[in-house]
Amino acid sequence: MSDPELVPDIDPAELKAVLRTVNQGDLLDIAKVVFLWSPDAPSHPSEVAGVPHEEPVMTEEMRLPSGLCAVVSQDCDIRQLPDIEPYVLVCPLTEVEDKTYKEAADGMSVRYFAYPAVEDHEHMQLAADGRMIQSIEKTALLSAHVKRFECPLTAPKRTEFRAWLGRRLGRDAFPDEVVRQVVNPIEQAVKRAREKDVENVFSCVIWTGLRWTPGKPYCSLVLLTDPALRAQYGVEAEQLELMLGRLRKALNHFVGKAGSDYSVVANTHDATEVSASVLLEHYELALDLDAVTL
Repeated sequence: MSDPELVPDIDPAELKAVLRTVNQGDLLDIAKVVFLWSPDAPSHPSEVAGVPHEEPVMTEEMRLPSGLCAVVSQDCDIRQLPDIEPYVLVCPLTEVEDKTYKEAADGMSVRYFAYPAVEDHEHMQLAADGRMIQSIEKTALLSAHVKRFECPLTAPKRTEFRAWLGRRLGRDAFPDEVVRQVVNPIEQAVKRAREKDVENVFSCVIWTGLRWTPGKPYCSLVLLTDPALRAQYGVEAEQLELMLGRLRKALNHFVGKAGSDYSVVANTHDATEVSASVLLEHYELALDLDAVTL
């Protein structure tokens, strides 16, 4: 719906007032999502066997165990009235297992973003599921049946949420050769090193970068750690070096296993002290550990 004249019963001033109170990261209890599928090539044939169809694609409702979706639209787009921005983009909050939740909480997933405990859902480990982003009409926010919860994320976590959305939809692209011989082994090595990370060192990593130059076999992997998080988790320099040793050993193993023409050297830096030249030399590497099988 792009023409406000189509909804004469809705007061634009009332809608505008409501939209001012909605922010990225807020939760909506909408109970379900809808997706498109092709009857000619469904993902789950047993679920749609014998369904008559005359269209190229069909719609299917999927009930959400949590009932919740997170708002992913930017605040500036939310504030616009329907004649400019008719919809709010949302993604479902999915219950995930411990391992996936931990990876998401540590910023090691491009598919999931871990949410803190949500009122009336404290028994569930919920994460925003970036695999399914869809639209809901803004006028639906006026409905008494659409319950809204203010964003449970802290200000720093909201910033991480925005960064996660950016990585989900705008990751740096590497050539297939580099993905196979460098990126995939890095993700395997990080996952292996995390398995023994009893000190929670990886929980202190806030940015990962890769330096790769065409025609050169040497690659640099940089992990930036937050000193505030290190203090929170009690991670000392010795523990950081221990983790780095494990990571380098795992890198040698998985890079070699891939038959790679490259070598990868890993280092860590304090995020408050790292030089600008180091950051400029490295592309941000959005690790995708939930897709890695060792």
